[in-house]
Amino acid sequence: MRWIFDWIVDFMEENGSIDYKYRDVYVYAVQTVFAYIFNILSGVAIGIAMGEVLPCILFLIAVIPLREHAGGYHASGWVSCYFLSCMVLVLALMWGKINFTGQSYMTLTAAVLAGAYVFGEAPLEDENKPLEEDEKKRIGKKARIIVCMEIITGTMLLYWKRKFAYAVLSAVNWCGIGLLTWHVKKKCVKK
Repeated sequence: MRWIFDWIVDFMEENGSIDYKYRDVYVYAVQTVFAYIFNILSGVAIGIAMGEVLPCILFLIAVIPLREHAGGYHASGWVSCYFLSCMVLVLALMWGKINFTGQSYMTLTAAVLAGAYVFGEAPLEDENKPLEEDEKKRIGKKARIIVCMEIITGTMLLYWKRKFAYAVLSAVNWCGIGLLTWHVKKKCVKK
């Protein structure tokens, strides 16, 4: 797979689009763009397979920026990260497919608790993504704004289309679980 990224960067160099001394940065950027596109297309494919395209897209729109700004648990490799992300998406979409008494209250309560946790803890850094103090403040502020907007949006959607509300609120819930898992992992590593 690396040869594809190298080929793209070689093509950009030959056309004079980039300078050779930044080659490694561009290879990394191309890999990152490819990963984002692949993950989003995989997510949409899961939504299509489950017959939940719009809730899937709403979940992705909600979870990607929140997770990016809040931080949390990081899998040890890209394969485990990919499959964990797919599993989270499937579980979030399955939650919208079921229907039982009190489900809306349960979803909203969990999202408010998870959102409060994200609000208080974000952003969490990882050994792969250390943050400086000014970055923590700036990114943390964005994470708090995003989580508040998602809880408000999810709450309003409960009165219109519950599946859409569950998709948005599930993004908050799963992000909160990711932060909690990060803390558990850190405590286990210390022991």
